[in-house]
Amino acid sequence: MANEEVPAVSVIIPMYNTEKYISECLQSLLNQTLENIEVIVVDDCSSDNSLTVAENFIPAFEAKNKALVLAKLSQNSGRPGIPRNFALDLAKGKYIYFCDSDDFLNEDVLENFYKVAEEFNADVVHAEKCFECREIDGEFADQIYLLETTAATEKPTLETCDLSKRISDFVEKKYHDMIWGKFFRREFLIENNIKFPALTITEDFIFSVMCLACAKNYVRVPFVGYHYRKHADSATASPGHSTTISLDLIEGVYFLNNFMQSQKFFVENPQYCYLTIDYFNQMFAGLISKHIFFTLNLDPGEIYDFYRKNVFSLNPSKNIPFTAYLFVSTNIYKMLVNQQAAEIAELKKLLQEK
Repeated sequence: MANEEVPAVSVIIPMYNTEKYISECLQSLLNQTLENIEVIVVDDCSSDNSLTVAENFIPAFEAKNKALVLAKLSQNSGRPGIPRNFALDLAKGKYIYFCDSDDFLNEDVLENFYKVAEEFNADVVHAEKCFECREIDGEFADQIYLLETTAATEKPTLETCDLSKRISDFVEKKYHDMIWGKFFRREFLIENNIKFPALTITEDFIFSVMCLACAKNYVRVPFVGYHYRKHADSATASPGHSTTISLDLIEGVYFLNNFMQSQKFFVENPQYCYLTIDYFNQMFAGLISKHIFFTLNLDPGEIYDFYRKNVFSLNPSKNIPFTAYLFVSTNIYKMLVNQQAAEIAELKKLLQEK
């Protein structure tokens, strides 16, 4: 690629100990029909030969007039958002695409995204389906997977600009929060200061919310071409440490709250702040609950002690929005229980009168 030529797309890949998979990932990018691309791999201090495998692809990329940029963090971050942010600062492409180092693409994915983005002058292009690549007895098999509850589109479709509708649809899972299923205009991310929070498991969700709230032209597309590999070594397959999950939950709520308080729509419509944080907590508090009930097998007293030590006592200054959420949720629950009790009492009274 000529030095003065602006890449059409910068593909960002955070990498950590994926020696077994990074070759297939990079080969799928080398085979892309869209030629004017740069691929930025940021190694998060892998302890295997991932970086060496990636380095061996440099001549092949140069031969195809594509750029492969390799970088390595000075110390392991343990958080995919940090290497992604590092790569965003290096990226030169008109558009940004995120790919995980153990996944791979069909050869026409970037070209399809690029054409739609140009046609619609899109800030975000959103693919609603992927190939889920599951490992069964050491072999991987693909199946098409719809990532959300909305009906699949048949052609590229410009989404509504009504933020109340977008947010309502998001919490009803009509927009997925996977970062690798989307295509972003780089200037849009810069103009809105959209970057990943330094979290372990919730960074995709928050990045997606920010983009959904800030994008003017948000386009949904029906094509499928990303192969999401599910295997025993993947980060999402690991339950993680309960304290880390708790910290991410608190930090995530704090980050979300700060973002929403900077946006006119959320300031004027606080009910959508609550909806977003409520959805965030429902999704990720479930990880803590699963760990508590199925891994640790705690009794009620131990559960209380766990929450006291691992949630409420951590980062008290950042716990305010989370505490407010719990307070409101608890009171809504009490109201519903009381309402249900009143309705039952009224029904009993009517039956007695008969």
